[in-house]
Amino acid sequence: MSEPPILCDADRRVLDFLAEHGFDASRVNLLPEADRPRAMALIRQMSVLDAYPAAEGDDSLVDATLARIDAHDAAVDASRRIGFARPPAFRLADFVSVAAVVLLLLGVTVPMIANLRAQKLSTLCASNLRAVHGALGSYASSNGGALPLSSAAAGIGGFLSARAPQPDRVTRLDAPATPASTAQRMRPGVPQAPSQVVIEYRRPGMVIRIVQGVPSWAESNHSAHLASLVDAGYCGGDQLRCPACSAGRPCFAYRVPVRGGRFMLDTPNRTVVVADANPVLEDHRSGHHAGRAINSRNHRGEGQNLLFCDGAVEWWTTPLLREGPGGLTDNIWLPQDELGRERTQFRSWPGHAADNFVAQ
Repeated sequence: MSEPPILCDADRRVLDFLAEHGFDASRVNLLPEADRPRAMALIRQMSVLDAYPAAEGDDSLVDATLARIDAHDAAVDASRRIGFARPPAFRLADFVSVAAVVLLLLGVTVPMIANLRAQKLSTLCASNLRAVHGALGSYASSNGGALPLSSAAAGIGGFLSARAPQPDRVTRLDAPATPASTAQRMRPGVPQAPSQVVIEYRRPGMVIRIVQGVPSWAESNHSAHLASLVDAGYCGGDQLRCPACSAGRPCFAYRVPVRGGRFMLDTPNRTVVVADANPVLEDHRSGHHAGRAINSRNHRGEGQNLLFCDGAVEWWTTPLLREGPGGLTDNIWLPQDELGRERTQFRSWPGHAADNFVAQ
């Protein structure tokens, strides 16, 4: 079998030109002169097809071809379409998966937010204690080194300062106890024997109530002695409370000094002078006794900020200080007697000057 004829390069070039111009003989002049005879020969050969008899075309072939083209285009569009003809049904497994993801996120973020908030409140609490120490230092400088302390030996009480505010109300609950000597009574910062007197100082938004001479510290309001710092302008009322305290009022616990000794800021210098609220006292007041070595509830029971006489503010996760006299453990929530034994009745003053006991 012979191979089909193959056009030479010149014939292909001329044939492409004629096909582009519809085999129009008038366009042959556009070709180079060497290709014009070849072009006229091809035109004469192609003119034979015009005389070839052919039946008129049938439209069915065209319609079938166009239908195939439309079907192909529709198939291509369907393969590229994203989505569904109708929305899928929401299954129980999908709901459980979404709920599990939400719970997981809550389980991670809620404790994180709570911890960040607790750290912020603890920082603000420590800042307030530093401000209180500065106020105590200013007060002591103006009062011969003595810290704020009320005395009931004279029968009425009042803050021992030249600028001591006058109480708004004084109520005597019973006959006063045997007073101390006149010389001791006049010494600033010396706590005296109780005499069952209630002293009230009314301040904007609160009433400071000091109960003196009660048989238990749980029935008194010892930290109200700090109110003289506000009256003298040494600090603000908001600085006398922990921001985490739910009471919304001054709630710092204030040091209870040994009876008969001067209450000074610098002796001894590693004892606690102000701290977060005493939870053991709170339990006694409410009738519930959760324990003796529990942490203050101001910070979710995780610990408490302590202000020492030397100005240091420290975070302790236990109320037990191993800096007591003779290396003994000292519970700051309970007073000690002269032998270093913790007293849970809250009926006595600290037995020695180094005892760390704070009350509010």
